[in-house]
Amino acid sequence: MSEALIFSLFNLMARGLSSAAGLLLARAVAPEAFGEYALALNYAVLLGVLARMGGNEVLLVTRDGASGAALRRWMGVGISLYALLAIGFAVGIAPLLGLSAFIFAFCALRAAAEQVGLQMINSRLQRQERLGRVNLMTVLISLAVAIAVACAAGPALYHQGVALVTGAEFSADLTTPAGMFGLAPVPTFVMVSAIALVIVMLLGMWLSHDAAADAQAVDSDAASQRRLPSKADFARGRGFLYNNLMSFAYLQAWVILAGLAFAPAQVASVSVVTSIVFALYVFPTSLYRYYLPKLTHGDARLKEYLVIASGFALPVAGGLALVAPWLAEHFLSGAYPRLTLTLRAFALVYLVHAFVTCAFTRLAALRLNGKRLLCQSTGATLVVGGGLAIAALNHSLGNASGDTGSLLGVDLYSLFLCVPVAAEVVMLAMAILFQPSLSRSGKAHEDNAAASA
Repeated sequence: MSEALIFSLFNLMARGLSSAAGLLLARAVAPEAFGEYALALNYAVLLGVLARMGGNEVLLVTRDGASGAALRRWMGVGISLYALLAIGFAVGIAPLLGLSAFIFAFCALRAAAEQVGLQMINSRLQRQERLGRVNLMTVLISLAVAIAVACAAGPALYHQGVALVTGAEFSADLTTPAGMFGLAPVPTFVMVSAIALVIVMLLGMWLSHDAAADAQAVDSDAASQRRLPSKADFARGRGFLYNNLMSFAYLQAWVILAGLAFAPAQVASVSVVTSIVFALYVFPTSLYRYYLPKLTHGDARLKEYLVIASGFALPVAGGLALVAPWLAEHFLSGAYPRLTLTLRAFALVYLVHAFVTCAFTRLAALRLNGKRLLCQSTGATLVVGGGLAIAALNHSLGNASGDTGSLLGVDLYSLFLCVPVAAEVVMLAMAILFQPSLSRSGKAHEDNAAASA
């Protein structure tokens, strides 16, 4: 528990630092510029999920996952595939979406390092049981983003902060971000963050080096000489890839869906909110990892799990709902449209998802993974289908510029925010219906124990 707790705390600290850096950048720049950056980054992250093909999870479960040869195989395939996907997207799709070529190029470089290279390096470090170095890498990733924010808008944010706390007044020259290298703040941020994360990735490769273990692997395993992962590894990776895509769809795809439906300023509001909420998902994820092996042996600790999960989720969701007006009107000066409504909607999503995770944990513990994947697939389908339907409807009503329309007096943006809430509620209902009775679960636990013996 102590190692899991330390690992979770470092994840929370790193995600919190990244979210804080994103909030500071959002405060410093115009919502339209932040929305364009957020949209480009989320497309780049999606390409990263596709390109790594579940390789980081495969490294965690295969026999040679701690070897340098396995890391080089998966990183070579992942980064090569990412380059092809990014070039194809930049040439064929980005111009249609109106994305800046400069911003997307550096977002793609950042995602290649962060979503492909660093994910696989951290998997190798975990297999090597070097959790201290995993925590170090997690913090360095967030520090790279923070440094990029400082380069893009550091002096202006300092003067804005002093003005916010003390009430002092400064000239517009001091409170307006200027960027660096002759670039505007957002291009400065994406360039510096990409370069910094590439440096962190190279450092991670050095930290994961283990000459003695690699030499032993070469001597004992002829498979270490392969240049590509095996067919069995690719097959195993497909399962992880599917699960990652489902998770991306109902946890992270909202910026992309908002970009298809609404104006960049509204996209920026969604991005600010989802970055805050996504950082807080470390709580239910950590509880899932801790209680999953406990529940495989019986339901004795199920009530404890539910109490702790609700004890985390209720105050966090309530706190988000309460802090929303201050964040929107004071910290961000009211520049981001309808941010209070957006944050409160996603606070509800977070609350429901905490209980969805509890239900998924028990299904996984009882080896009912097919039913869990059905729930996830349903949620992802509702999210993507609902988001695309609202985007099509908004454009069909003549809002080609991305302005928010209405249908039968119902605001389409409000309807858009109902989609993630509905998807989580449906997943929760399905996961509860799929739960076996206590007598049947007792038999399943006995079967699990027999299979483990």
